[in-house]
Amino acid sequence: MNLPEDPPIPDMDAEAYRQVREIIGEAGIRQTFSPIDGISGLPNPAYHSPEWLQLEQERIFSRHWVFAAADGELPDTGSIKPLEVGGTPIMMVRGANGEVRAFHNICRHRGTLLVAKPCARPQITCPYHAWSYRLDGTIRARPHFHGADRTDTFGPGGDGRLNLLPVRSATWNGCHFVDLSGKAPALSDWLAPVLRRTAAYDFSLIRWIGKRSYSVRSNWKLVLENYMEGYHVFAAHPRLLDHAPMSVRWQGEWMDHVFYNDYVAPGLTPGRGGVLPHYPGLSDDDRRRGMWFAAFPNFSAEVYADQFVVLVTCPVAPDETLEELHFFVVGDEARDGDRFATARKELMTMWDDLNLEDVALLERLQRGRQSKAFVGSNMSPAWEGPSHRFSQQVIEAICRE
Repeated sequence: MNLPEDPPIPDMDAEAYRQVREIIGEAGIRQTFSPIDGISGLPNPAYHSPEWLQLEQERIFSRHWVFAAADGELPDTGSIKPLEVGGTPIMMVRGANGEVRAFHNICRHRGTLLVAKPCARPQITCPYHAWSYRLDGTIRARPHFHGADRTDTFGPGGDGRLNLLPVRSATWNGCHFVDLSGKAPALSDWLAPVLRRTAAYDFSLIRWIGKRSYSVRSNWKLVLENYMEGYHVFAAHPRLLDHAPMSVRWQGEWMDHVFYNDYVAPGLTPGRGGVLPHYPGLSDDDRRRGMWFAAFPNFSAEVYADQFVVLVTCPVAPDETLEELHFFVVGDEARDGDRFATARKELMTMWDDLNLEDVALLERLQRGRQSKAFVGSNMSPAWEGPSHRFSQQVIEAICRE
């Protein structure tokens, strides 16, 4: 491999590649693209450098589809969820016609953040000078703009120069995604590898029942690397072996930009297809199958016969990640029926407990990666091939034109 003249990166952006070299060095790039049977993976600066995270925000999260909200988080007209994508504040808004739209979360007057936390409002009003906007993003009024009591008001359609700035968004079965660049492939194309492998499951039936949020003192990439590999299950989550022993597990594979893994368990257990209603028409193997996938960069989900659980990872700082776990069950009765109330609660508690086990280890991992004595990973070729490939995809995505 001839670096830097002939880097293993298609359609390379020379300036982005220069910045990568500046932060992790040519040796760091070589290490990332080295075979898994030696020292490999991203070097430490990729997990604790603010400059590296800035590259990721600009070159990865701002240019790909990112999960923004579940439909159930926006239940009513005027429901608003603020969030950051690629370091940019945006908001998801349910309008009067029921449509969910995405906007940049900034006032067109002076750039003030409009919405600081989830809420429900009949209109969006800036806290600074009270400029107001309709739920479709059109400007409604500018109080006292031309002097005392001289207020501008705007009819339907507002003013194109002053309306909220839209963000490209799309929806898949109650999951709302955004693309800051406006240039990512169609959402259906981005999800196509997932849908090919999950064709037996009727995701139109999934119903959101709640979420859990976590502030994890660890880099977002470590969270996803952990999610991809099942090697740690026997040590970190031994109770999961009662449902699916290590002998039925494997390392999974990448399908272009989507990681995929699955197993067929010996039987059904509570929290894994044993209590709640199933997707209709599943084969016996699919009823016992557990599968999980991760669509680059940060939309991950696990699928079982009775559930769909989404993991979203949002970088906040090099050593901090906002995690969201979104819980979906199958059908209206599973969501609303009194006889499944205990099962719904136990499902979310089970996932919460498992995730907290991972959080504790991820925070130890982040602290360890501060050590200069750790120069690279010695990964298991039997279990960590997808994590190895993920580290390469990070550099490729940063450097791609």
